[in-house]
Amino acid sequence: MKILVTGAAGFIGFHTVSRLINDGHEVVGIDNLCDPATHAIKLARLSMLGIDIAALEPGKPQHSSAGSFDFIIMDILDRQAVQCLCMNRHFNCIIHLAALAGTKPSITQPEAFFDANTLGTQNMLEAARLCAVQHFFFTSSYVVHGDRAQSPLKENDDVDSPLSMYAGSKRAAELLCHTYSAAYRLPVTVFRCFTAFGSWGRPDSKPMVIAKAIADGTPITLLNDGYLVRDFTYIDDIIDGMMMALSMPPSGVHHAPYALYNIGRSKPITMLAFIQALESALGKPAIIERDHSSPLTKGESVEMYADTGKLEAELAYSPVWDYEEAVPIFGQWFAENYKITFNL
Repeated sequence: MKILVTGAAGFIGFHTVSRLINDGHEVVGIDNLCDPATHAIKLARLSMLGIDIAALEPGKPQHSSAGSFDFIIMDILDRQAVQCLCMNRHFNCIIHLAALAGTKPSITQPEAFFDANTLGTQNMLEAARLCAVQHFFFTSSYVVHGDRAQSPLKENDDVDSPLSMYAGSKRAAELLCHTYSAAYRLPVTVFRCFTAFGSWGRPDSKPMVIAKAIADGTPITLLNDGYLVRDFTYIDDIIDGMMMALSMPPSGVHHAPYALYNIGRSKPITMLAFIQALESALGKPAIIERDHSSPLTKGESVEMYADTGKLEAELAYSPVWDYEEAVPIFGQWFAENYKITFNL
């Protein structure tokens, strides 16, 4: 297939492109590379994908030395550029991963999060509609569940009470996906991802922040005495589930060709337990500082983990990596690469 991946230099984007190349697909990836906080690690990921980062120029495709992959510096908010790319390349599928992420920064930068996550998604959906793309895949987040969340979280839960602009912008994007599916018969699959972690992770993600703090000997602030329950999901499980979903686009014979799935390990653990596992993996103790304020005041719910029954029933796929197995792999990668192939 000819596949466009937005956010191709991001955490999930990097792993997605790598898998697609290995599976023999023809891939084009776009990313605006505009965030100074993630720029260095994005360039490192692109180098791993065979892109000559010294030759990168905005709007100019760079071909990978590692496989059938072209990378272009492009912003999903540039509607004309995105539509021209899709018209010229005739993609079978768009995997839309580009987004701004993080609860805390979204509270202070609401406009940027709305633009990137909601308007950017609408731009990609419109390009998919105009170019008759056969399947549109979008990654949302468990954060859409907001203050009415009662774990285990299900796809049909009430998600109309988001706690941050990150959550609100992702929920708005989900609704746009359903609208395009229903109004234009565009097959759309949405994955709500639960706390992904693994090699080449997002610098501001909880697992990467914790690993950096342990390695540097700096304090980790824990809310609710460490009792924040999350569904830490290893990146390989997310990519395996995505590949399964791509092979089975929703048909929607009597309804919109739209499918929404939770993708999580469905084995919740506390933030404190995850920290302890990383301490063991890195061979260093964490310095803990406890914040006794309510998690809700920081845009965080106490318990957020997935019911993955729908994913298992409809796609016959269930994540397999337990954190006890995956955290040591992540820790080893971090120890071998932090301040060597990337910095934070």
